[in-house]
Amino acid sequence: MTPDIAFVLVVVGVAFVLFWTEILPVEIVGLLALLALAMRGILGPTEAFRGFGSPALIMIASVLVLSASLVRNGAGERIADRIRRLSGRGRSRMVASLFAAAMGISAFINNVAATAMFIPVAESLAETYRMRSSRLLMPIAYASLLGGVCTLTGTSTNVAVAGALQEHGLAPLGIFELTPIGLPLAVIGLGYMLLTYRWLPGRARSTEQPGDVENDRRMYMTELEVPEDSPAVGRTVRELALPQRARLHPIGLIRGAVRLEEGGLDAPLRPKDVVVVEGDAKAINRGVAIAGLRRKTTRKLTTATGPDVALVEATVSYNSPLIGRTLREVDIRGRYGIDVVAIWRRGGPIVEKVGDVRLRLGDDLLIQGPPARIRRLAGDPLYLLLQGRELPRYDPRNELLSILVFALALTFGATGILPIAEAFLAGAVAVVLTGCLTIEEAYRSLNLKLVILIGSMIGVSLALEKTGAAEYVAQNIIGLVGGSQAPPLLVLAAIYWMVVVLTQSMTNAAAALLVLPVALSAAAGLDVSPRPFAVTVAVGASLAFMTPFEPACLLVMSAGRYRFLDFVRFGFPLTVLAFIAILTLVPRVFPF
Repeated sequence: MTPDIAFVLVVVGVAFVLFWTEILPVEIVGLLALLALAMRGILGPTEAFRGFGSPALIMIASVLVLSASLVRNGAGERIADRIRRLSGRGRSRMVASLFAAAMGISAFINNVAATAMFIPVAESLAETYRMRSSRLLMPIAYASLLGGVCTLTGTSTNVAVAGALQEHGLAPLGIFELTPIGLPLAVIGLGYMLLTYRWLPGRARSTEQPGDVENDRRMYMTELEVPEDSPAVGRTVRELALPQRARLHPIGLIRGAVRLEEGGLDAPLRPKDVVVVEGDAKAINRGVAIAGLRRKTTRKLTTATGPDVALVEATVSYNSPLIGRTLREVDIRGRYGIDVVAIWRRGGPIVEKVGDVRLRLGDDLLIQGPPARIRRLAGDPLYLLLQGRELPRYDPRNELLSILVFALALTFGATGILPIAEAFLAGAVAVVLTGCLTIEEAYRSLNLKLVILIGSMIGVSLALEKTGAAEYVAQNIIGLVGGSQAPPLLVLAAIYWMVVVLTQSMTNAAAALLVLPVALSAAAGLDVSPRPFAVTVAVGASLAFMTPFEPACLLVMSAGRYRFLDFVRFGFPLTVLAFIAILTLVPRVFPF
């Protein structure tokens, strides 16, 4: 092993650990890895930044804009209405239609955007058919992942792999080149989910089973203020009997700048005291009404309780500008006229001051504000996914235009009338010119984090190939499965599990771009066609079923009240089924 190979492998190893631990934002990790390779001299300036000029990045950005136009202009509402009409009173027919629709839509738009579109659809249908929405939401995420592998545009990972193949001197993936693999996978996945969705844990609220189960509630920690005219003045927190009367658990008392813990619960309450409590959204509302307290607010929200202020739960969506920033930095109170009173993250409430917490994808926010402002947020599921809200109404003209522009871009790209990147860029410009999206909404939909990450990882992928690190890893893999005489199918199986394991804990595109040069080197070492290996990497990188770290899974994790092990139990069998299907299909469609 040469020093350059060792250095590249160390950089990749450190990047993987940082991706997994989330100590730094993923795009910063990608840039640091790229800078390390450039400063070492492994990549020259042109090579290091070549990924940022890739047509793949132009296409990814364009598909994100087109996806946002479809989501924001009512495709979700149209789908929900159509599924209701087709299904009648048949729950099984509704479930099959819902999962199939999610797969079909995500084959053409970004799969995370498709998940964001279908979460309110699934919740609305669950309410109509009197069932737990958690029976539907995890399958919705999986359906979007499976649909995304059917075409080039279904996921940014496919586009990134297509661009990386060009960087390696190979033909890029065509728009429908993955369909012979992705479509059978989607059918297998649909059958699996229809057989198993009934056994998913039913933690999300519904009309099927009234009442809440203690362990199934999303618990928030928040502050309730004692008004001057409150009947609580002069009484202790214990005397308010919040656990018994409202299922609200007092944690402590804040008086001025002093925080009183357990001892404060026996102190007579004074005006302006703040009681720190833990409970779900319903319990917080109940405690406010029963005890004469009020949710702590700001002057910009003139009323803390009553019909003019609603309290709702919302999930930070995949393309939200809140990700990586604090509420104080974005001035959410002044800019949007709403207040965030509590935050829940992956297993428990946030105990720090909510204004100082850097938000992450999938965080649950307890929001209060005027109903009109909250309804406006409900129309933008790429920003915040509001739970339990009706689907908003949209402009039919913009909906039709969005569909038409996307269909034309797809047709022009697939038929070769225009190069694929140019066709989708023209579509992205068209939805802005026709008023389907404002220019500000288009910029917000771009997801620069993803663009920066993929541009960086294309450079890292190039370094793996240039230094021979990819060939070194590939030869070790070939050696483990039988040396140069190893059957290509066995090496393909090893590549599949390599990319699947990596994609469970890091960004799909990053996993694909790290494994792709290894897969291509393995194909060269066996003297076989690189195409089946590249296709396996592209498809395998999208099969992040076993953990909730995939953005689509993070969105449904919050909405469906899932736990980490739920994804392992439900996702592992599907991953094995996909493995069997890929090893059967890929060599037949793309011979060695």
